Amino acid sequence: MNTLVRSNEAEKASLSLTAPDTSSQFVALGLDVGNGAVKLYSSLGETLLESYVLPLSERASHVNSGYVEYLDGDRADLIGKQWIGGINAYYQSPTAIQRVTDSKDGKPQLCLQLLLSALSTYAYRPTWDLSVCASVHDGKVFGSAIKAALEGTHTAMIAGKRSTVTIKVAKVLEEGAGVAITLRSEFDFTNALVYDLGNGTAIVSAFNGLQMSFRDYAPTAGVESLIDAIAISDSVRNYLKQPGDRHLIRTGIEKGDFSYGTRRTEWNFREAYLKALPQWFEQGFKPFVKATETRVPAATAIVAVGGGSCLPGIAQILAKKGIAVPQNARWLNAKGLFQVALRSA
Repeated sequence: MNTLVRSNEAEKASLSLTAPDTSSQFVALGLDVGNGAVKLYSSLGETLLESYVLPLSERASHVNSGYVEYLDGDRADLIGKQWIGGINAYYQSPTAIQRVTDSKDGKPQLCLQLLLSALSTYAYRPTWDLSVCASVHDGKVFGSAIKAALEGTHTAMIAGKRSTVTIKVAKVLEEGAGVAITLRSEFDFTNALVYDLGNGTAIVSAFNGLQMSFRDYAPTAGVESLIDAIAISDSVRNYLKQPGDRHLIRTGIEKGDFSYGTRRTEWNFREAYLKALPQWFEQGFKPFVKATETRVPAATAIVAVGGGSCLPGIAQILAKKGIAVPQNARWLNAKGLFQVALRSA
Protein backbone atom coordinates (compact mmCIF):
# COMPACT_ATOMS: atom_id res chain seq x y z
CA MET A 1 0.00 0.00 0.00
CA ASN A 2 1.37 3.44 -0.83
CA THR A 3 2.70 5.57 1.98
CA LEU A 4 0.40 8.38 3.03
CA VAL A 5 2.42 11.18 1.47
CA ARG A 6 2.27 12.91 -1.87
CA SER A 7 3.92 11.30 -4.84
CA ASN A 8 7.25 12.67 -6.10
CA GLU A 9 5.46 14.49 -8.88
CA ALA A 10 2.98 16.00 -6.45
CA GLU A 11 5.81 16.95 -4.09
CA LYS A 12 7.48 18.86 -6.90
CA ALA A 13 4.18 20.54 -7.67
CA SER A 14 3.69 21.56 -4.05
CA LEU A 15 7.20 23.05 -3.89
CA SER A 16 6.37 25.29 -6.80
CA LEU A 17 3.29 26.66 -5.03
CA THR A 18 4.94 28.56 -2.21
CA ALA A 19 3.74 32.05 -3.18
CA PRO A 20 0.10 33.06 -2.59
CA ASP A 21 -2.10 32.47 -5.61
CA THR A 22 -4.71 35.18 -6.06
CA SER A 23 -6.34 33.72 -9.16
CA SER A 24 -9.99 32.73 -9.02
CA GLN A 25 -10.36 30.55 -12.12
CA PHE A 26 -12.05 27.18 -11.81
CA VAL A 27 -9.85 24.38 -10.57
CA ALA A 28 -11.02 21.02 -11.89
CA LEU A 29 -10.73 18.47 -9.10
CA GLY A 30 -11.13 14.71 -8.89
CA LEU A 31 -12.28 13.89 -5.36
CA ASP A 32 -12.09 10.32 -4.10
CA VAL A 33 -13.36 10.26 -0.52
CA GLY A 34 -12.21 6.94 0.86
CA ASN A 35 -12.80 5.32 4.20
CA GLY A 36 -9.06 5.36 4.81
CA ALA A 37 -7.89 8.42 2.89
CA VAL A 38 -9.17 11.25 0.73
CA LYS A 39 -7.44 11.60 -2.64
CA LEU A 40 -7.49 14.92 -4.51
CA TYR A 41 -6.24 14.95 -8.09
CA SER A 42 -5.91 18.22 -10.01
CA SER A 43 -3.50 20.34 -12.02
CA LEU A 44 -2.10 21.44 -8.66
CA GLY A 45 -0.87 17.93 -7.95
CA GLU A 46 -1.94 14.86 -5.99
CA THR A 47 -2.91 15.32 -2.36
CA LEU A 48 -3.74 12.56 0.07
CA LEU A 49 -5.32 13.24 3.45
CA GLU A 50 -6.11 10.63 6.07
CA SER A 51 -9.88 10.39 6.54
CA TYR A 52 -9.77 11.70 10.10
CA VAL A 53 -11.64 14.71 11.49
CA LEU A 54 -11.20 16.09 15.00
CA PRO A 55 -14.00 18.50 16.03
CA LEU A 56 -12.79 21.31 18.29
CA SER A 57 -14.81 23.05 20.97
CA GLU A 58 -12.87 26.30 20.55
CA ARG A 59 -10.37 27.96 18.23
CA ALA A 60 -6.98 26.32 18.09
CA SER A 61 -4.18 28.36 19.67
CA HIS A 62 -1.70 27.07 17.09
CA VAL A 63 -2.67 26.74 13.44
CA ASN A 64 -1.50 23.55 11.74
CA SER A 65 -2.17 22.04 8.34
CA GLY A 66 -5.72 20.70 8.23
CA TYR A 67 -7.18 23.28 10.64
CA VAL A 68 -10.44 24.90 9.48
CA GLU A 69 -12.91 27.31 11.06
CA TYR A 70 -16.16 27.53 9.07
CA LEU A 71 -17.40 31.13 9.18
CA ASP A 72 -20.36 31.31 6.82
CA GLY A 73 -21.89 29.63 3.82
CA ASP A 74 -24.35 27.11 2.50
CA ARG A 75 -23.60 24.55 5.20
CA ALA A 76 -25.53 26.20 8.05
CA ASP A 77 -24.80 23.18 10.27
CA LEU A 78 -21.08 24.00 10.17
CA ILE A 79 -21.21 27.74 10.86
CA GLY A 80 -19.05 28.51 13.89
CA LYS A 81 -17.52 25.02 13.91
CA GLN A 82 -13.81 24.28 13.95
CA TRP A 83 -11.96 21.08 13.18
CA ILE A 84 -8.66 19.53 12.17
CA GLY A 85 -8.61 17.14 9.23
CA GLY A 86 -5.99 14.55 8.31
CA ILE A 87 -2.95 13.29 10.18
CA ASN A 88 -2.81 16.32 12.49
CA ALA A 89 -6.23 15.32 13.82
CA TYR A 90 -4.70 12.03 14.96
CA TYR A 91 -1.64 13.75 16.39
CA GLN A 92 -3.86 16.15 18.33
CA SER A 93 -6.07 13.46 19.88
CA PRO A 94 -5.73 9.83 18.71
CA THR A 95 -8.77 8.61 20.63
CA ALA A 96 -11.17 11.46 19.82
CA ILE A 97 -10.95 11.55 16.04
CA GLN A 98 -13.93 10.85 13.83
CA ARG A 99 -13.07 8.46 11.00
CA VAL A 100 -15.04 8.17 7.78
CA THR A 101 -15.05 4.41 8.24
CA ASP A 102 -16.74 4.67 11.66
CA SER A 103 -20.17 5.44 10.17
CA LYS A 104 -22.16 4.24 7.17
CA ASP A 105 -22.88 7.92 6.50
CA GLY A 106 -19.27 8.94 7.09
CA LYS A 107 -18.58 10.03 3.52
CA PRO A 108 -21.41 12.58 3.17
CA GLN A 109 -21.02 13.64 6.81
CA LEU A 110 -17.31 14.45 6.56
CA CYS A 111 -16.51 15.01 2.87
CA LEU A 112 -16.66 18.83 2.94
CA GLN A 113 -14.67 19.06 6.17
CA LEU A 114 -11.96 16.90 4.66
CA LEU A 115 -11.93 18.78 1.35
CA LEU A 116 -11.54 22.14 3.11
CA SER A 117 -8.79 20.69 5.30
CA ALA A 118 -7.01 19.40 2.22
CA LEU A 119 -6.99 22.88 0.70
CA SER A 120 -4.67 23.93 3.54
CA THR A 121 -1.90 21.90 1.89
CA TYR A 122 -1.92 24.14 -1.21
CA ALA A 123 -0.67 27.69 -1.65
CA TYR A 124 -3.09 30.18 -0.12
CA ARG A 125 -5.88 31.58 -2.26
CA PRO A 126 -8.45 34.08 -1.00
CA THR A 127 -10.90 32.62 -3.51
CA TRP A 128 -11.28 29.04 -4.64
CA ASP A 129 -13.65 28.06 -7.46
CA LEU A 130 -13.75 24.28 -7.70
CA SER A 131 -15.38 22.12 -10.34
CA VAL A 132 -15.53 18.75 -8.60
CA CYS A 133 -16.19 15.25 -9.83
CA ALA A 134 -16.54 12.96 -6.83
CA SER A 135 -17.20 9.27 -6.39
CA VAL A 136 -18.90 7.08 -3.82
CA HIS A 137 -19.33 3.33 -3.32
CA ASP A 138 -23.13 3.45 -3.73
CA GLY A 139 -24.28 6.33 -5.88
CA LYS A 140 -28.00 5.60 -5.57
CA VAL A 141 -27.85 5.78 -1.79
CA PHE A 142 -25.18 8.41 -1.20
CA GLY A 143 -24.74 10.33 -4.47
CA SER A 144 -27.23 13.14 -3.80
CA ALA A 145 -26.05 13.46 -0.18
CA ILE A 146 -22.42 13.86 -1.30
CA LYS A 147 -23.42 16.56 -3.77
CA ALA A 148 -25.56 18.41 -1.21
CA ALA A 149 -22.77 18.27 1.37
CA LEU A 150 -20.17 19.75 -0.98
CA GLU A 151 -21.95 22.14 -3.30
CA GLY A 152 -22.28 25.85 -2.61
CA THR A 153 -20.21 28.71 -1.26
CA HIS A 154 -18.23 28.29 1.94
CA THR A 155 -16.26 30.99 3.75
CA ALA A 156 -13.71 29.63 6.16
CA MET A 157 -10.43 30.25 7.90
CA ILE A 158 -8.21 27.62 6.34
CA ALA A 159 -4.91 27.17 8.18
CA GLY A 160 -5.42 30.63 9.69
CA LYS A 161 -6.27 32.50 6.47
CA ARG A 162 -9.70 33.52 5.22
CA SER A 163 -10.86 31.96 1.97
CA THR A 164 -14.14 31.77 0.10
CA VAL A 165 -14.55 28.38 -1.53
CA THR A 166 -17.20 27.93 -4.21
CA ILE A 167 -17.84 24.34 -5.21
CA LYS A 168 -19.74 23.17 -8.25
CA VAL A 169 -20.27 19.41 -8.26
CA ALA A 170 -20.12 18.36 -11.88
CA LYS A 171 -20.89 14.70 -11.20
CA VAL A 172 -20.87 12.04 -8.51
CA LEU A 173 -19.87 8.74 -10.10
CA GLU A 174 -19.74 5.22 -8.80
CA GLU A 175 -16.31 4.30 -7.48
CA GLY A 176 -14.42 2.53 -10.22
CA ALA A 177 -15.80 4.65 -13.06
CA GLY A 178 -12.72 6.84 -12.85
CA VAL A 179 -10.52 3.75 -13.12
CA ALA A 180 -12.10 2.79 -16.44
CA ILE A 181 -11.46 6.27 -17.80
CA THR A 182 -7.81 6.17 -16.71
CA LEU A 183 -7.01 2.63 -17.85
CA ARG A 184 -8.96 2.37 -21.11
CA SER A 185 -5.82 3.04 -23.19
CA GLU A 186 -3.70 0.57 -21.20
CA PHE A 187 -6.12 -2.36 -20.86
CA ASP A 188 -8.83 -3.74 -23.12
CA PHE A 189 -12.06 -2.55 -21.53
CA THR A 190 -14.33 -4.23 -24.07
CA ASN A 191 -15.50 -6.50 -21.25
CA ALA A 192 -13.40 -5.71 -18.18
CA LEU A 193 -13.64 -6.52 -14.48
CA VAL A 194 -12.35 -4.07 -11.88
CA TYR A 195 -11.91 -4.99 -8.23
CA ASP A 196 -11.57 -1.92 -6.00
CA LEU A 197 -10.05 -2.93 -2.67
CA GLY A 198 -10.71 -0.01 -0.37
CA ASN A 199 -10.24 0.53 3.32
CA GLY A 200 -13.88 -0.09 4.18
CA THR A 201 -15.39 -1.87 1.19
CA ALA A 202 -14.48 -4.15 -1.70
CA ILE A 203 -16.22 -3.31 -4.97
CA VAL A 204 -16.42 -5.19 -8.24
CA SER A 205 -17.50 -3.48 -11.44
CA ALA A 206 -17.87 -4.81 -14.96
CA PHE A 207 -17.34 -2.46 -17.90
CA ASN A 208 -18.33 -2.64 -21.55
CA GLY A 209 -16.05 0.16 -22.68
CA LEU A 210 -16.87 3.01 -20.32
CA GLN A 211 -20.38 1.71 -19.71
CA MET A 212 -20.72 0.03 -16.31
CA SER A 213 -22.68 -3.15 -16.91
CA PHE A 214 -22.52 -4.72 -13.46
CA ARG A 215 -21.65 -3.65 -9.95
CA ASP A 216 -21.63 -5.15 -6.48
CA TYR A 217 -19.82 -4.41 -3.25
CA ALA A 218 -19.06 -6.04 0.07
CA PRO A 219 -19.29 -3.44 2.84
CA THR A 220 -17.04 -5.29 5.30
CA ALA A 221 -14.41 -6.84 3.02
CA GLY A 222 -12.03 -3.87 2.96
CA VAL A 223 -8.58 -3.45 4.47
CA GLU A 224 -10.04 -2.23 7.75
CA SER A 225 -11.05 -5.80 8.60
CA LEU A 226 -7.46 -6.92 7.99
CA ILE A 227 -6.17 -4.15 10.26
CA ASP A 228 -8.69 -5.12 12.93
CA ALA A 229 -7.54 -8.74 12.77
CA ILE A 230 -3.93 -7.67 13.25
CA ALA A 231 -4.83 -5.32 16.10
CA ILE A 232 -6.45 -8.09 18.14
CA SER A 233 -4.09 -10.90 17.10
CA ASP A 234 -2.40 -12.95 19.80
CA SER A 235 1.11 -11.84 18.90
CA VAL A 236 0.21 -8.13 18.98
CA ARG A 237 -1.73 -8.39 22.23
CA ASN A 238 0.98 -10.51 23.83
CA TYR A 239 3.57 -7.84 23.10
CA LEU A 240 1.50 -4.69 23.75
CA LYS A 241 -0.66 -6.22 26.51
CA GLN A 242 -3.62 -4.65 24.72
CA PRO A 243 -5.07 -4.41 21.18
CA GLY A 244 -3.00 -2.42 18.71
CA ASP A 245 -3.61 1.12 17.50
CA ARG A 246 -5.29 0.89 14.06
CA HIS A 247 -3.55 3.97 12.69
CA LEU A 248 -0.09 2.76 13.67
CA ILE A 249 -0.77 -0.66 12.15
CA ARG A 250 -2.04 0.89 8.94
CA THR A 251 1.02 3.14 8.73
CA GLY A 252 3.38 0.22 9.32
CA ILE A 253 1.73 -1.75 6.52
CA GLU A 254 1.96 1.18 4.13
CA LYS A 255 5.64 1.67 4.97
CA GLY A 256 6.16 -2.02 4.25
CA ASP A 257 8.32 -2.63 7.34
CA PHE A 258 5.43 -3.42 9.73
CA SER A 259 6.87 -1.07 12.33
CA TYR A 260 4.60 0.02 15.16
CA GLY A 261 5.04 3.74 15.64
CA THR A 262 8.43 5.32 16.22
CA ARG A 263 9.46 3.96 19.62
CA ARG A 264 9.29 0.17 19.36
CA THR A 265 12.28 -0.40 17.10
CA GLU A 266 12.95 -3.83 18.63
CA TRP A 267 9.59 -5.24 17.51
CA ASN A 268 7.25 -5.26 14.54
CA PHE A 269 3.96 -6.95 13.68
CA ARG A 270 5.15 -8.80 10.55
CA GLU A 271 4.18 -12.16 12.07
CA ALA A 272 0.60 -11.00 12.68
CA TYR A 273 0.36 -9.53 9.16
CA LEU A 274 1.64 -12.67 7.41
CA LYS A 275 -0.91 -14.73 9.32
CA ALA A 276 -3.84 -12.34 8.83
CA LEU A 277 -3.36 -11.55 5.12
CA PRO A 278 -4.27 -14.98 3.65
CA GLN A 279 -7.11 -15.32 6.15
CA TRP A 280 -8.46 -11.91 5.10
CA PHE A 281 -8.24 -12.92 1.45
CA GLU A 282 -9.88 -16.31 1.99
CA GLN A 283 -12.69 -15.11 4.26
CA GLY A 284 -13.41 -11.70 2.80
CA PHE A 285 -12.17 -11.16 -0.71
CA LYS A 286 -12.07 -14.66 -2.21
CA PRO A 287 -15.84 -15.30 -1.80
CA PHE A 288 -16.38 -11.89 -3.37
CA VAL A 289 -14.25 -12.92 -6.37
CA LYS A 290 -16.03 -16.27 -6.56
CA ALA A 291 -19.37 -14.50 -6.90
CA THR A 292 -18.16 -13.03 -10.20
CA GLU A 293 -16.54 -16.19 -11.58
CA THR A 294 -19.13 -16.54 -14.36
CA ARG A 295 -17.85 -13.25 -15.80
CA VAL A 296 -14.18 -14.21 -15.71
CA PRO A 297 -13.93 -16.49 -18.81
CA ALA A 298 -15.11 -13.72 -21.15
CA ALA A 299 -13.27 -10.87 -19.43
CA THR A 300 -10.89 -8.92 -21.66
CA ALA A 301 -9.10 -7.50 -18.61
CA ILE A 302 -9.20 -8.14 -14.87
CA VAL A 303 -7.55 -5.55 -12.64
CA ALA A 304 -7.41 -4.68 -8.96
CA VAL A 305 -7.05 -1.09 -7.74
CA GLY A 306 -7.31 0.87 -4.52
CA GLY A 307 -5.11 0.89 -1.45
CA GLY A 308 -5.79 -2.77 -0.73
CA SER A 309 -4.25 -3.78 -4.05
CA CYS A 310 -0.97 -2.27 -2.84
CA LEU A 311 -0.73 -4.37 0.33
CA PRO A 312 2.64 -6.11 0.70
CA GLY A 313 2.34 -9.57 -0.88
CA ILE A 314 -1.16 -9.10 -2.26
CA ALA A 315 -0.09 -8.68 -5.90
CA GLN A 316 1.30 -12.22 -5.92
CA ILE A 317 -1.92 -13.62 -4.48
CA LEU A 318 -4.01 -11.73 -7.02
CA ALA A 319 -1.75 -12.77 -9.90
CA LYS A 320 -2.56 -16.43 -9.16
CA LYS A 321 -6.18 -15.50 -9.84
CA GLY A 322 -5.27 -13.77 -13.08
CA ILE A 323 -5.86 -10.32 -11.58
CA ALA A 324 -3.38 -7.57 -12.52
CA VAL A 325 -2.43 -4.62 -10.33
CA PRO A 326 -1.65 -1.54 -12.49
CA GLN A 327 0.91 1.06 -11.46
CA ASN A 328 -0.30 3.83 -9.15
CA ALA A 329 -3.36 1.70 -8.39
CA ARG A 330 -4.42 3.87 -5.49
CA TRP A 331 -4.71 7.00 -7.64
CA LEU A 332 -6.43 5.66 -10.76
CA ASN A 333 -9.98 6.46 -9.71
CA ALA A 334 -9.16 10.04 -8.64
CA LYS A 335 -7.22 10.61 -11.86
CA GLY A 336 -10.21 9.56 -13.96
CA LEU A 337 -12.54 11.74 -11.89
CA PHE A 338 -10.24 14.68 -12.60
CA GLN A 339 -10.60 14.09 -16.34
CA VAL A 340 -14.39 14.23 -15.99
CA ALA A 341 -14.18 17.39 -13.86
CA LEU A 342 -11.83 18.98 -16.40
CA ARG A 343 -14.31 18.44 -19.22
CA SER A 344 -17.11 19.84 -17.08
CA ALA A 345 -15.30 22.98 -15.86
